[in-house]
Amino acid sequence: MHLKMLFLLCFIIDSSLALQAPGFSIVIGNANIQGNENSGVLTSEAHCLRFNLFWLRDLGVGPESYLDAIQELYAGNGLVVESKSRFSSHIRDINVSFLDVNYSFAGCSTRKTFAVWYSNATDRTYIASMDSCSDDREVLLSILRTISETNRSRTLVKRKSCNDTWSLLLSDLLSSWRYAEPSHLTGGQFLIHTNHMVSERGLLSYDGIDVSSPQDLFMRPAAVFYLLRGAGYTPVIMQRHGSIWIAVKDDDEWQAISLNPLNPDRAVGVQVFEDECYTGIVYSDPEELAAANTINLTVPVGYIVRRCEPSRYVQLEMDNSTDRGDLERVLEEHTYRQRYSKDRFDCSNASQVCWSFLKGMGYDAYLMVGAKDHPLGEHMWVVVRRGHGYIAIESAVVESSQNFVNLGSIRSDGDYYRGVMYNSSVHYSLLNPEEGMWLEPGDERIWSRMSRKPSNEPGTPG
Repeated sequence: MHLKMLFLLCFIIDSSLALQAPGFSIVIGNANIQGNENSGVLTSEAHCLRFNLFWLRDLGVGPESYLDAIQELYAGNGLVVESKSRFSSHIRDINVSFLDVNYSFAGCSTRKTFAVWYSNATDRTYIASMDSCSDDREVLLSILRTISETNRSRTLVKRKSCNDTWSLLLSDLLSSWRYAEPSHLTGGQFLIHTNHMVSERGLLSYDGIDVSSPQDLFMRPAAVFYLLRGAGYTPVIMQRHGSIWIAVKDDDEWQAISLNPLNPDRAVGVQVFEDECYTGIVYSDPEELAAANTINLTVPVGYIVRRCEPSRYVQLEMDNSTDRGDLERVLEEHTYRQRYSKDRFDCSNASQVCWSFLKGMGYDAYLMVGAKDHPLGEHMWVVVRRGHGYIAIESAVVESSQNFVNLGSIRSDGDYYRGVMYNSSVHYSLLNPEEGMWLEPGDERIWSRMSRKPSNEPGTPG
């Protein structure tokens, strides 16, 4: 290292000059710090050397995108770029991207080095720059090596189960609401700007950066947080790489929820399972999220709109009366036209057709669903309320040839009297559009799916 640069390095970096900035410390002298945890700038000046460090909440934009913008900015507005180069280096296990620019303005030349990196510890992007009268990079690298951060990131224990009853009820709650103005979330934006000045000190360039994020990025987690908490769940809000999402606690495990569903007009969130969705900055409530991001957060009334009531887990009392002849006769006299076929015409389809037929005949019928952890597995059937109890009907009674035997058979097994209940086919379809048939009571469309059995068919009561 040149003697001149060694002198500058000793001047700038001194173990007695460790400065505390929001969320990190840096060993440097003659520094001025402005900002907070969310964003700010540190500036340090010495003879023939000027160092700047910006920090900002990560927008999900990679370091190379920032350097692309800087490189483009320094290629216009009267500047003449004489040379430029990029390189990368690992500093404290962080990959830092660098850009060297030699440029001139109004007859004066100078050199500037930029460094950009993302920190998992604080979910921030850092943009450092240094201009000096020397072409030695060691000063900038030495300064960056002294930065020490306070780790704000946490990794939650991912919930091991999926497609179980707990997961089904949570999914249905999210699908029972929609966003009043459905749209897909967009990412944040940044704008880098610079001013140039020629003085007795030579050519000086003063950089700045403006960032913005869509308001929905913060209002969505706030609205869904209060919805979940009001329903008895324990949610937290997470932030990382320009995204904000929800995690819901189940015992000591967590389920992540994206707030950017494929159809925001049909749900306010969807469960996600990627490992990366369980690591980030964790906030206990929307107020903490707002404070950490330095925003005023107010969710307007009607920001989310209820589509229907959610499903509910029930344990039903069995009807013990012997007066079931009418129901048994109706079930025996009818059957389904199609053969049983998984995912084409299975228990879900048969149950919705059966429900529509019985409901149209005046029976007080409901749909029941079992999840993966239910004794019946992932299954659907029908229950009819009678008096103070219910009668369970298995709609998928199938022969070895995969033909349905009849419209359904009454079951007394206790497993049929507990599960997730839906009021109707339309209710189920609203919450599960990929499975729903959108049938109304007595819907005429059911006759393309079912028929009356001939009275002389063997096994059919006369």
